[in-house]
Amino acid sequence: MNQKEFLLSLGEVYCRLAPTRHGVGVIAIRPIPKGANPFKNCDPFGATLRIGTAELDAAPVPDSVKALVHDYCTMHEGQYHVPDYGIDAIDKSYFINHSGSPNLETPDNGETFLAARDIAEGEELTADYATYGQPTAF
Repeated sequence: MNQKEFLLSLGEVYCRLAPTRHGVGVIAIRPIPKGANPFKNCDPFGATLRIGTAELDAAPVPDSVKALVHDYCTMHEGQYHVPDYGIDAIDKSYFINHSGSPNLETPDNGETFLAARDIAEGEELTADYATYGQPTAF
């Protein structure tokens, strides 16, 4: 991305990480219209790797590093979906918190998030974890 592309991309920035009642979450820094992808520029490579639990367990790294994958990456059908550019560059969408009445929806099992309705500036962005990945009790 060059300087001109960067400045143009700022027109598509909708949110930031901030403290929430959940600890840390994603907050709208301007209105987000229904159907917009608030994370459009977060994953420039657009790809994920699928890592099985057995492969992760066998990796010669500390358990604290394995916990990072567990905590931030979606698991679906026994495999973690991890960014292909590495765990140290996870984007804002990894900080979406759960809600039973979310303002985001995912048409593709957590790969993309779209505003389910108009979202106001200052509102926390949330998703229903049960609609993608492994079911989680809340």
